[in-house]
Amino acid sequence: MSNFDTRKILEDEISGSVNFFLHSTNLDPASQGYGMAIDCSNQPGVASIASVGFALTAWVIAAERGILSREHALQITRKTLYTLLHHASHHRGFFAHFLEMDSAKRIGRCEYSTIDTSLCLNGVITAQAYFQDQQVSDLAQEILDRVDWKFLIFEMDGRTLFHMAYNPDADGDYSQGNPGYIYQWEMAAEQKMMYLQAATQLDPGTARKLYQGFARDLGEFEGQKIIINPGGNLFAYHFSEAWLDTASYLDPDGVDWFNNSRLAGLANRAFCIQHAGQFKSYGPDSWGCSAGDSPWGYDVSGSTPNLNPSQPNGTVSIFSALSCLPFMPAETLSLLAALLKDHPQTWGPYGFYDSYNLDVEPAWYSSSLYGINKGCSMIMIQNYLDGMVWKTYTNSTLIQKALSILEFTRR
Repeated sequence: MSNFDTRKILEDEISGSVNFFLHSTNLDPASQGYGMAIDCSNQPGVASIASVGFALTAWVIAAERGILSREHALQITRKTLYTLLHHASHHRGFFAHFLEMDSAKRIGRCEYSTIDTSLCLNGVITAQAYFQDQQVSDLAQEILDRVDWKFLIFEMDGRTLFHMAYNPDADGDYSQGNPGYIYQWEMAAEQKMMYLQAATQLDPGTARKLYQGFARDLGEFEGQKIIINPGGNLFAYHFSEAWLDTASYLDPDGVDWFNNSRLAGLANRAFCIQHAGQFKSYGPDSWGCSAGDSPWGYDVSGSTPNLNPSQPNGTVSIFSALSCLPFMPAETLSLLAALLKDHPQTWGPYGFYDSYNLDVEPAWYSSSLYGINKGCSMIMIQNYLDGMVWKTYTNSTLIQKALSILEFTRR
């Protein structure tokens, strides 16, 4: 790693990410949970439905890059889609957030989650568009058609919104003693993919009202406006944009979501530079306030501009910084070089680990990997190199129809 070869490091990171999914996904052909992908490497029996969406995209990347033969990747994809359709726990098509690796059944009383289902569906859409295989197409379409988007739509204060989740159990996750709907997507965050996925099932007027329903809270960076998420969490600017080619489209109001992600990334970096005197972890080549592993377990942090006060703690999210690569390549590649030079502990058998924090004693380096985190940076690096995932997903029949319904315009 001493001689920094940018292309090789990026390709090694992609290969490492694919291998992570190969080694942490249930690929036992006799198992009812085939295709279930691990939530976090430190909880080997727990799959997350969102990780499955990233794994499905990993098989596409693996086939495209020759890491797996096309036939092998196709076989994994077919069997995974079969599991999703016939075995994975769901309510009206919305999957349980966490599932048992060996059975694909709901763990405990976790919620049936919109965003985690949508992340999975992004992988389904990508696989359907890429392989152009009849069996994959049929299975994918059944999974997509089964999702009852109308079930979660409601009106609040003159706005049309989605609920975030549903839990039938009074003592279930996020239920707070009241079974049923859980909160709502009323803010700008990582959920934009949901409006695309739902658009083709709804009448066009409802689809457009839903997209217009979430708030466009504004912050500012160096005199430029940013549509912000409440916590300023970096990952929320990336999860939809990992698949959707926002560089090629403007939304119906002329919003440039690609530039919005670019500005948010630059603001996050600037925030860390501003706090470098307080935190040894932070600096021009060490930034990324997001979500993932920390010295205290799973942690969520953010930067200005935001609505809720930021509470920096020195944890640097490597995956979120790497996911900025298509939006701010120079700054991200500089961070990449610094990590390899100054923090070799961040690199392991699958490429980069999740995070690190120099502001605890002793300095802390994660040894964990989260499927959604490793998957997001994997996709963004692939997009930086050739845009393959963006092109595949965005040019799919479903997404093209949705963009038309929502009145996005090509640049």
